[in-house]
Amino acid sequence: MRGEADPRLDPAALEQLHELGGDEFVADLVATLVADAPALLAALRGSDVDEVRRAAHTLKSNGATFGATRLSELCRELEEQAKAGDLTGAPALATQIDDEYALVVEELRR
Repeated sequence: MRGEADPRLDPAALEQLHELGGDEFVADLVATLVADAPALLAALRGSDVDEVRRAAHTLKSNGATFGATRLSELCRELEEQAKAGDLTGAPALATQIDDEYALVVEELRR
């Protein structure tokens, strides 16, 4: 379990976003993430390695924007597997990404 010493989101990344554009800007970014994520998460379960790679890359970048290090790392791992043309571990990673995404969004909404 993560505690206060190990937050799901990097507070410095969130603070940087707030400094860049304020609360409304951050709220818009979160809304975009929430709107785009279902299609991206579904694409992670596909059989087209290029589509899986693109979706994982996009989610990795989105996670990094909010300082969601674990989400970004899981997506990076899946992106690398897809680049190598091996989706053997993709279903398990996609499940982990789904779970982590849900926790990240829950924390972002606080």
